[in-house]
Amino acid sequence: MTTYGITGADGFLGWHLQCRLLTLPATEVRTADLDTFADPAALDAFLDGCDVVFHLAGVNRGEPEDVAAGNIHAARDLVASKERTGARFLLAYSNSVKAGEDSAYGQSKQQAADILAAAQQQTGDPFVEFVLPHLFGEHGRPFYNSAVATFAHQLATGGTPEIMVDSELELVHAQEVSRAIVEAAVRGESVRLRPAGTRIMVSDALALLQRLSAPYLASGLVPATESDFELRMFNMFRSQLFPAHCPIPLTVHSDPRGRFFETIRSTGQGQASISTTAPGVTRGEHFHFDKIERFVVVSGEAMIRIRRLLDDEVHEYRVSGDEPVAIDMPTLHPHNITNVGPGELVTQFWTNDLFDPENPDTIPAPV
Repeated sequence: MTTYGITGADGFLGWHLQCRLLTLPATEVRTADLDTFADPAALDAFLDGCDVVFHLAGVNRGEPEDVAAGNIHAARDLVASKERTGARFLLAYSNSVKAGEDSAYGQSKQQAADILAAAQQQTGDPFVEFVLPHLFGEHGRPFYNSAVATFAHQLATGGTPEIMVDSELELVHAQEVSRAIVEAAVRGESVRLRPAGTRIMVSDALALLQRLSAPYLASGLVPATESDFELRMFNMFRSQLFPAHCPIPLTVHSDPRGRFFETIRSTGQGQASISTTAPGVTRGEHFHFDKIERFVVVSGEAMIRIRRLLDDEVHEYRVSGDEPVAIDMPTLHPHNITNVGPGELVTQFWTNDLFDPENPDTIPAPV
């Protein structure tokens, strides 16, 4: 059993990192928040027994003196707790490309890195420093985490995005960072890493989100994504739609011969499949990091359940082939489908990618 501790676990990167850790076997995850740091005994209990500590907590807004004090004090508190408990662990620190700049935030992030690196060196424990540009991804907080999170939220809710300053962004996906952090922790060696993001002007990022979102909002058409970056931008946008945009109504054409309805339209590649499910049987119980997946019941009755990772709220959708609708699965949300009718259930599944058994992007997790 490997015990991981995360400070700042309730933040954007903290949530994504916890999602990534769910894929590792035999793990325990502990979290620390402001209350933990305010109580030395609680902080000692948090650190004691940890094999790896991810220090993501930080202050990036507020009065300059508060920003500086928050980042430096958190680092000193961690070191003091380590000294009191004698805890030995790999420490991974989330730093910023702004570290060292002439600002309260930049100076304090660099000082915190120096404090933590010195403490790890003194005890001979590995220190992993991640120097990060702008993060983006699913469930970013609009008007807080990044401009693209704000744009995605505004497009998803009918708002009108506005560009205040058109400058260059360097965007790196939170799951890309999470994967790299976990891999570095597993290697167990001291290293300083600076993940490279995608450089894009604010105006171009907005134009991309508008291009990806417009056909999906208008008619449910899944746009072609020409790169992993575009796919992740689209999935970020979709996360701002859920659950209000679910389910998606479909147009049914009927005549004496029967019925016809289109279940999916995409300008990119994809793979469709049909499954049958016996009464009372449940399929799914998994989530995806990148895959876009659509469920359409074409015959029978089903209950589709979707839950955001690390959240207990389950969204339920009773669907029927008599009134077909589409359910698009958000990434990082476990989901399943259960036959709740008396007869056979027939469901069409569509994904935007072609199934690769070497990289299935299907992680078991109960709803």
